[in-house]
Amino acid sequence: MELTPLDIRNQTFNKKSFNGYDPEEVKAFLETTATAFENMFRDRTNLIERLKVAEERVNYYRQIEKTIQDAVVTMQRTINEVKASAEKEAEIIIAEAKARAMREVESIKRESENLRTEIEQLRQLRTNYFIRCRALIRSQSELLSAMEADQQKDFEQPVVPQNDGYILT
Repeated sequence: MELTPLDIRNQTFNKKSFNGYDPEEVKAFLETTATAFENMFRDRTNLIERLKVAEERVNYYRQIEKTIQDAVVTMQRTINEVKASAEKEAEIIIAEAKARAMREVESIKRESENLRTEIEQLRQLRTNYFIRCRALIRSQSELLSAMEADQQKDFEQPVVPQNDGYILT
């Protein structure tokens, strides 16, 4: 059973005793108690209202906190996805760069081999050219030597005149 200020004010005492309490004093005390009780009720009501407001604020802030936590989780998930995507893209770029580098290395190797072959062919041509030049010089030298020998013979033989010209014997 809940006691209210009105219950206190309306309380009556039917039994009277000879040396009992002074009814005016009891009435004043009951009035004071009822007023104090009334004030406590008012304070309690105010406190309940303030508690409701505080609870609403707490709930509001909890909702904000939950929203922020959800946003943080979503942001973290997005960051992880972006990071994973960036890592995959980096791996693809690296793989493409390695493949391109390997193709370039192979191309340079082929070009290098072609150049070596060409250099060897040019060396062979140069050697053949020198051999042919030596052979030509040798043959020309032999021809000159033969011509010199013939000319020496011509100077050693007497010249016999013939009708129009000279004949060597």
